[in-house]
Amino acid sequence: MPKLETLGLRRNIGQLLARLGPVADALHYTILAVDVESFNAPGRTNPHRVVVRSGLYRAVEDALAASGVRWRGCHRTDLGDGVLVLAPGAYPKAVFGERVPQELAKNLGAHNSGHAPEERIRLRMALHAGEVTRDAHGFTGSAIIHAFRLLDSPAVKDALAGSDGDIAVIASNWFYEEVIRHSKFGDLAGYVSVFAAVKETAARAWVHVPAIDAPAMCVTRSPTRPASSEQ
Repeated sequence: MPKLETLGLRRNIGQLLARLGPVADALHYTILAVDVESFNAPGRTNPHRVVVRSGLYRAVEDALAASGVRWRGCHRTDLGDGVLVLAPGAYPKAVFGERVPQELAKNLGAHNSGHAPEERIRLRMALHAGEVTRDAHGFTGSAIIHAFRLLDSPAVKDALAGSDGDIAVIASNWFYEEVIRHSKFGDLAGYVSVFAAVKETAARAWVHVPAIDAPAMCVTRSPTRPASSEQ
């Protein structure tokens, strides 16, 4: 290749990299991920799945709002049969263990009571926290991967399958030891230690099935409201 063309190519590549900029430094987030049980069940049609997704988003958004967490203050990623929510560190982590599960259980019960079986929602929910990196395509980090592994573990799937309720929660060992165990309002006795083994992940975690019709804990905190953040 002629020398002038080579210099031109290098200059173009350099300009492109300069426009893209460096990958942002990781920031700490509370990680909440939910997944609909049997979303792809043969009895469900695509219109059923649309209703399920609509109900899912409404239930999660309302549960966060009732817990003092603004939907637009979080980053959200659609998962097809679930949703990933990244809440900035300004929000107290305790409300995600103390209040969000009960609010979700209440919202799912309200949805399910007015819909046909194919449009009803039962959820697995994972809680974790850690450093998350954002790039031009979204978010990544080992903490997110760990949350997804917990969400897909047989431990939480079995807990939901064996329950009469609509939600089962699995918290990472870090989230349990650093947040849930110190909570004044959460249902500490309701958490059971389990071993989550999925793919390359083998870790201790904690499973909780919120009691049916249990009242949501009163949260007296006034969390800082981060600036709006779109997906």
